[in-house]
Amino acid sequence: MKREEFLEQMQDILQTDETLSFDMNLEDLEEWDSLSKMATVAFLDSNFGIKTTFNDFESIKTIEDIAQKAGI
Repeated sequence: MKREEFLEQMQDILQTDETLSFDMNLEDLEEWDSLSKMATVAFLDSNFGIKTTFNDFESIKTIEDIAQKAGI
């Protein structure tokens, strides 16, 4: 998966029309809530085989952090 496609997928997960960037702080997004975290967990598992837990999100602050976890 290319980085641009990753951003598109994250935009779908967050269900936002806002243009996302890798340096975007997730806490600044109104859509970043427990449901979007669950969707992110499912996205990482189904697309990259990466198992995550809610505890992992303590260190995830930006979209880049999620991309790095996915190996993008």
